[in-house]
Amino acid sequence: MGISLSPLASLCLGVVRGWINVARRGKGGQIDQEGTAWTRLPAEQLRDQLEREFQVEVSTRSIQRALKELTDANQVRREQRWKHRYKRDYWYALPEYQEALEAQRPRTIAGKFKSARARASVPIETTRASGQFLSTQVSDTHLSRQQPENLKPKRKDTLSVAIDACMSMGKRPSPQGFGGGQAPREQLVGTDERGRALKEVWVGGKRHLVVD
Repeated sequence: MGISLSPLASLCLGVVRGWINVARRGKGGQIDQEGTAWTRLPAEQLRDQLEREFQVEVSTRSIQRALKELTDANQVRREQRWKHRYKRDYWYALPEYQEALEAQRPRTIAGKFKSARARASVPIETTRASGQFLSTQVSDTHLSRQQPENLKPKRKDTLSVAIDACMSMGKRPSPQGFGGGQAPREQLVGTDERGRALKEVWVGGKRHLVVD
């Protein structure tokens, strides 16, 4: 024989179960350490929802009596979970036997399996950039072939080149005298008006008169 509920209690039961399913998906309410989903549903909010969705206008007191009827019939569990925070609102959850039946549903099992896989997934860690580089393969071209040592142009040290340039600029041809390296020919040809000896000197094929 089924459980007999008033029409208002039946409507309230549908709304409460809907919010419990929302809490079970983690989008509202809370889930305790045992995995039970709880939803907070004040009587005045339930009254407004019934009026909005079902066009049922009842008092808050009637909603409170319907919720107590559901609790007495073991259709929902009701607790004041935050008494220490001076909040007297009731929280609702499914009865324990319905929780056990709900856990055996294929949809519930699949959801738990997906959650376990998400928690067990290994987070991807980014690797810091290193200073290593891949060596590029060199193709066999005339540019990549090494030249023999005897064909490579010899490079001079920059300092040596500068010293050689300075030395070459400072060099002057050595004096060769009048004869261009040959001894000049000379002979006495007489005296000048002062009585000094006058010599004839041939340098490079040219005749010069020199006073001694």
